[in-house]
Amino acid sequence: MWLLELVCLVAQIRADETVVFYPGYAWQDPATGDWEGYVHGVIYEPEQNSLWRAGVIAGVRSALHIPSGSPEAQILEQRLRYFLVDSERGKEVRIRLGDRAVSVGVSGPDGYFRSVVRISAGEAARLAGPEGWIRYTALLGPGDNRTFEGRVQLIRPEGLSIISDIDDTIKHTHMLDSCQMLRNSLVRPFRAVKGMAEVYRQAAKAGAVVHYVSASPWQLFVPLEEFRQKAGFPAGSFHLHHVRFDPGGLAQIFSGPKDFKITQITQILKHFPHRRFILVGDSGQQDPEIYGELARRYPQQVVGIWIRNITAEPARSPRYQKAFAQIDSSVWKIFEKPEELRDRWEKISKTIPLYRGK
Repeated sequence: MWLLELVCLVAQIRADETVVFYPGYAWQDPATGDWEGYVHGVIYEPEQNSLWRAGVIAGVRSALHIPSGSPEAQILEQRLRYFLVDSERGKEVRIRLGDRAVSVGVSGPDGYFRSVVRISAGEAARLAGPEGWIRYTALLGPGDNRTFEGRVQLIRPEGLSIISDIDDTIKHTHMLDSCQMLRNSLVRPFRAVKGMAEVYRQAAKAGAVVHYVSASPWQLFVPLEEFRQKAGFPAGSFHLHHVRFDPGGLAQIFSGPKDFKITQITQILKHFPHRRFILVGDSGQQDPEIYGELARRYPQQVVGIWIRNITAEPARSPRYQKAFAQIDSSVWKIFEKPEELRDRWEKISKTIPLYRGK
């Protein structure tokens, strides 16, 4: 395993504040061989005993008709806590990379910080291992024995990548039904779409990397990462949506705009112009239209579009014909069961050694 231990020194972080690092990725400068990677996350105070937060949780529980003290109520409280923290702004975050300290930004009003860290080719060669993951932990002030961990993945310029939606693609959410969507997002244990983890593990075993790009809010990162691990999906970078919590408009915080996904995916494609990409999503919202637009913009990079059919629309429907106009039918696939992807995967996988530069 590629393993690079980063020692993080977080300035001015108090003992009652929490740091969460989000999984990022690093890309290589072709001229120098050096790496540049995202280190990002959020700083907040949990405020476990806030009466206002307890009142908000009780109100949401009542609106969703969840009995007090039930297992569902416990899940609801746990997940809503991430939306009801006190975000800490103006906190400088510094990390120690190998034997040098690097500033990775100052947190904004929402507690979010983000920076690009440069890693020399020599450092990567000396400190990283074969799978490309850089793991880092935070060192806090004297007497603070807590551990905050994060990771960044070094991704080679050539290879195969999967860009995957989450809701209704790898996890049952029922985005088309606002009531069921809220219950599946906030109240019930997350359930994986049967067979999808096997598809992703097969791809990862062949050398592919994964980016999870979803309109789900960053506040759900921790339970989503726990779901990913439990369901057996490969580790990958996360790209979620920044939202402001509104108890009166819960459904809206799960419906990110089309521009959000296009921006996030475009950035990944531009960082890896020589890699090939499979875009995986579902028919519930705008994935076909988004992926079709990106495939027309980047025809040399997008070699597969896989859409899980949850709307019972046939592949010949006007919607798909419009979404995938000018795109060869061998590139896109509408499927209901993951095993239907086997033939497409076998065709693409035959060219993986070429993509990996072998």
